[in-house]
Amino acid sequence: MNNKNKTLAAISSTLLWIVIFYSAQTYSEFSATLTGATDYFWRGYSKTDGDLAIHANLDYEHDSGVFVGISVINVDFGDDDFDDNANVEITPYFGWTYNLNEDWRFDVQWTRYLYDGKIFGHDSDYNEFYFLLHYSDLITISTSFSEDFYNHGHVVGNYEITGRYPVTDVIEFSAGIGYSQVKPVLEYDYLYWNAGFSYFYKFAAFDFRYVDSTFASDTTMTQWAYDPEKIKPSFIFSISVGF
Repeated sequence: MNNKNKTLAAISSTLLWIVIFYSAQTYSEFSATLTGATDYFWRGYSKTDGDLAIHANLDYEHDSGVFVGISVINVDFGDDDFDDNANVEITPYFGWTYNLNEDWRFDVQWTRYLYDGKIFGHDSDYNEFYFLLHYSDLITISTSFSEDFYNHGHVVGNYEITGRYPVTDVIEFSAGIGYSQVKPVLEYDYLYWNAGFSYFYKFAAFDFRYVDSTFASDTTMTQWAYDPEKIKPSFIFSISVGF
């Protein structure tokens, strides 16, 4: 195991121990979530090659609005023919929430995407910067950009709007649409959308969601072998347990 893999393994182990520890605590500032999903749908394509995804997340929020957290999820980019391919994605993040008034709030966030190996033979760690505007937990408008997407030296952007509607006290309908402007690295831009229902029971949530996407631009030649196909129309089911 190389030094990078050892470091990421240590981070993953630390996260899991923290999740276990804080799940038994009463600190309201901390939250932890463990999610199992039938796919890792990401902005028009799959990051698990259409297979199951297990996602652990730990988050801490201070009264000042500052928040920090880390997520760990398995990945499969379909590059098994390459050596030292990535199997885990770790994303530490840091941000700040500001309440504009009773209905509106604004978030800024930095996220670092780290991989325990290479993606199609290329070291692919990168930063992403998020700006989000929320209206009363019903609508979220977000934009983000990376100055070095997948460590390929290109600036890319993503734009998304999500709406949520509480059907009952325990059932919520939500839908979203987004545009991922990543053509310089992944050969295409992606237009993607989703719609589904979530059911909440005590500390668990069950989500059933339709997802789809399309190429939103003509192809362009790149130097990288990774050019993920747009996801086919499909349904994704997930179960989340929160602490």
